[in-house]
Amino acid sequence: MARPNTRGVCRLCGYEGPLSFEHVPPRAAFNNRPVVAYGFDEAIKAGPEGPGKGRIQQRGAGAYTLCVRCNNDTGRWYGTHYADWTHGAMTTLLRAGGDPGVVYVQNLAPLPVIKQVITMFFSVNGERFGRAQPGLVRFVLNREAKGLDPRIRVLAYYTMSGKTRAIGACAAMDIRGRSNIIMSEVSFPPFGYVMTFDSGPPDARLFDITHFAGYGSNERTSLTLRLPLLPTHTAIPADYRTRDQIYRDRDANLRAAGEHP
Repeated sequence: MARPNTRGVCRLCGYEGPLSFEHVPPRAAFNNRPVVAYGFDEAIKAGPEGPGKGRIQQRGAGAYTLCVRCNNDTGRWYGTHYADWTHGAMTTLLRAGGDPGVVYVQNLAPLPVIKQVITMFFSVNGERFGRAQPGLVRFVLNREAKGLDPRIRVLAYYTMSGKTRAIGACAAMDIRGRSNIIMSEVSFPPFGYVMTFDSGPPDARLFDITHFAGYGSNERTSLTLRLPLLPTHTAIPADYRTRDQIYRDRDANLRAAGEHP
């Protein structure tokens, strides 16, 4: 239900009025417990250990971003399929004791899964995102729509440690410092996702699931997937360094600056 003071513009349809709380990811995808939310500036300064204090969100991760209709429609159309996808992945990761390598997924509904992922990206981006991406709006709000603009890629990885991320569209340099990457990232165990816009992947290990958009709305299939297991210890988008790597880099930077860690 929308609260009287939570008014704004729906990030999907553009409706202006009361907004409802959108869980990111859906509540049934392990997002049904209180979480501690941090501001980006606070998180970025804290390093891999994380800030000591934050704002407790009793109902889980998310925000008032969608109107009631968009929230209900996307939840009804895509939420259960996405929850099945995450519960299957969590079971696989726990049984494997970590990185499962190649996974054979059966009875997967790819189109609803990727539509839920993209719904999440609408929530973590501002209201202008929908105006800039009308094709994505149509893709999500038309249950039967298939296919994505070829300039848009959706990449995935497993994650079981570190911070969650909800990062709107931003520009970053690739690891060679040669090109700008326009991307947005959502990470919440057991999955992390990166959406890129007319850019290459920020990390070659990420697994491309854009082809999920080519399936039918009621189509189920079996797929072989090889998603990497990556840590997310900082609030920096596409930073998958281990905690030890982060501290080694910090110490190297201090030495380069003439300081001793």
